[in-house]
Amino acid sequence: SSSSGSLLFINSAGPARGRPRDQATTRQIRQHVMRDIGKARRKPRRNPQVDLEVRSAKRNAGPSSTSCSCTAVGLNQVLCGCCTQLAAGAASLPPPSRPFWDQHPLAMMEHNWGMDAFAAYGLALAVNWEQSYAASDFCRDFLTGPEVRAAIHSQSKERSRAFALARFMEVTSCINRRLLQPDVSEATAINVIQAVMGCICYNFIVSDFEQARVHLSGLKVMIAARGGIESLANNSRILLMLFWVDTLSSLIFDQKPRFPMPTLLIPPLSNQELPQILTTLESNLGILCSNTDTHHIVIASAFQDMWSVCKLIRPKLELLGDNLWREEVYLGTQLNPIAYRILDSDAHSHTGGPCCMLEALRLGILLWILGLKQKAQSYPCSPASYITRLLLHMQNPSMTNIAHHLPYFIPYQLWLLFICATMTLDPTDKAIALQLVARIMNESKWTWADVTVHMHQLPWIIEFRAYNESLAAVVELYRGV
Repeated sequence: SSSSGSLLFINSAGPARGRPRDQATTRQIRQHVMRDIGKARRKPRRNPQVDLEVRSAKRNAGPSSTSCSCTAVGLNQVLCGCCTQLAAGAASLPPPSRPFWDQHPLAMMEHNWGMDAFAAYGLALAVNWEQSYAASDFCRDFLTGPEVRAAIHSQSKERSRAFALARFMEVTSCINRRLLQPDVSEATAINVIQAVMGCICYNFIVSDFEQARVHLSGLKVMIAARGGIESLANNSRILLMLFWVDTLSSLIFDQKPRFPMPTLLIPPLSNQELPQILTTLESNLGILCSNTDTHHIVIASAFQDMWSVCKLIRPKLELLGDNLWREEVYLGTQLNPIAYRILDSDAHSHTGGPCCMLEALRLGILLWILGLKQKAQSYPCSPASYITRLLLHMQNPSMTNIAHHLPYFIPYQLWLLFICATMTLDPTDKAIALQLVARIMNESKWTWADVTVHMHQLPWIIEFRAYNESLAAVVELYRGV
């Protein structure tokens, strides 16, 4: 037999059933069974120790660990003299691979902060989603792997969250100390900017959006102090991380972005053949509301970009199925520029009269983007406020007048209502949206087949096809058919 194995082998000259075993064999069996029972009953260690090892030699130019009070690596490279060797190692990191814009900003942050095994945002993500840490670059490239995840999840969620908060507070205190330095170039160094963005990512993960807003405002002041966004022109990683957190924050608060979009880092969308209803949107919006400057052009352009994105992702969805929604990098690359342009344009100030259609379309575009982001688990907030505002616009009497005078916009009105109906979690909001659909169909004398034909000529709504039978049944009920 093997005392270390999971199986016990016993010498036997005949059948074991019904034959009394000798005392030594009986004792051996009992000890083997009791050892497994003891292991099963053993409590996990209260403070498990984890040995971390750096796997990637090219990223380990300096010592693997250094005793330091400022443990957020990347920030302590400036704050503490004992980490200068680590800073030299970070400076030798290879440039980002091409195509550069196809990398996720958080992945770049992990690349730069790889030595910080327990960054606050990484810890918070690991606590809130158990599989995320295994999929992280931290675990894949820098750490031994399952042991780290096991160490985190052997603790209670409350204790792990407290640990992540402590790390966040530690980084925040490091940033504050750095900002007190008289030398502006040191106070606004690249790794300080990275530290602030790490704090913003932590705020997003734990849903502390107001704190994220405060940090973004502070980040804007820091970048202005170092000479503006032009001072980061040679640091593509920082620009793309900044673009990601800025766009996400602007979506959460429906506000204009704080920083310019790095257009040279954004991939162009391929030209797709457009249905006629999209090619004539700009001119019809101009007729509807003539004094809109360029806002109606931005709306029409966004719909064309959305159509191009649909043409890109629909074949991938048929090929990959739900695995497509794991490709947040790919989806975010396509969606964030559209969201940025809409958010960066001035919303029309007149929400009454025919111009209310412009604001409704703007909200609908943002909701469509949020629907895809939610499927990819890349939007940490609820779209409920957008849905409520859009439904208020759709109930405006001016919408009925628009449909009567310009039937061209009827498909767009239905598209907006179906977005609300398929995205809302509130049964009352869903009922209101579908009742409005039923009223428009009755006034226009459209059948459900007419509706689906027009919906297929507009940007694809994720849940529309999957639930069109149930939606049709509810709509027909409201129509009184």
